[in-house]
Amino acid sequence: MRLILGWTAVLAFVLAGCGDDDDRTLPRGSRGDESVREQCNESGRQVRAVDVNNDRRPDIRHVYEGGRERCAELDMNYDGDVDLVRFFGPDGRTVIREEHDFDFDGKLDQISYYEGGRLVRKELDTNFDNVIDTWMWCQGTMIVRSERDRHHNGRADTWEVFRNGQLVQVQYDDNNDRRPEKWEMFRAGRLVEVQTDTNNDGRPDRREPIPEESAGPPDEPVSCDGTPLRPEEPAAPARPAQGEGAAPPEAGETSGGEQHPMTSPADSHGAPAEPFPGAPDAGPPARRNR
Repeated sequence: MRLILGWTAVLAFVLAGCGDDDDRTLPRGSRGDESVREQCNESGRQVRAVDVNNDRRPDIRHVYEGGRERCAELDMNYDGDVDLVRFFGPDGRTVIREEHDFDFDGKLDQISYYEGGRLVRKELDTNFDNVIDTWMWCQGTMIVRSERDRHHNGRADTWEVFRNGQLVQVQYDDNNDRRPEKWEMFRAGRLVEVQTDTNNDGRPDRREPIPEESAGPPDEPVSCDGTPLRPEEPAAPARPAQGEGAAPPEAGETSGGEQHPMTSPADSHGAPAEPFPGAPDAGPPARRNR
């Protein structure tokens, strides 16, 4: 039986760290709004904690305000620490942001942003150093552009443009002057031309066509959530992400509809905001000579 904890257990849960945002500070390089994270603050709000696996330790913490859910914190591996946080819009159902700790080290590895319940951009720390190194923008289910910090010096040095989930152009800043010196042009996922700026005026002045036999296989299209797609497969429109949104039961009542922390963000209210994978998204597929 899933147990709704009393207020004493809830307080212990908060003091243990599951409600402490200081333990999960935003990674350096994040472009997100810090104020949204205040929605997890229990001060003046109703808190409902749930023990999913009956180990007498809460695994999910819901924060409500005015009968609407504002925040949900989940311990995905039952070690007592928060690994996934969801923030909800004013309706208490629509997800507006998610924060993931994929490697369970107490640091955020991915932040997903939603508008109208739809995924619009993501930030990733792909090497787990607590610094964002990949920024991605989404339209429907597809990547439309991304920025990368390949040199891991704290700023973007690679800019990518996609069409139907496949690369169209990549720009590289290899001398860290914040503007590109090399451009790679793609057609149907295959490299067709390399352009370079040899006199450092910010414009390409040398073009090198790539013979078809040297271009290699085409890059596979990829969706914004990392789901691989076939080149001929159209992108499905993204459905709004929704959360549970029900008014909280009083302390001591039994929850009849609590979701297991490993389930997707949505329950019967609609489509999930995003499945919880076992490892962080690597972003677009690896390419040659990057």
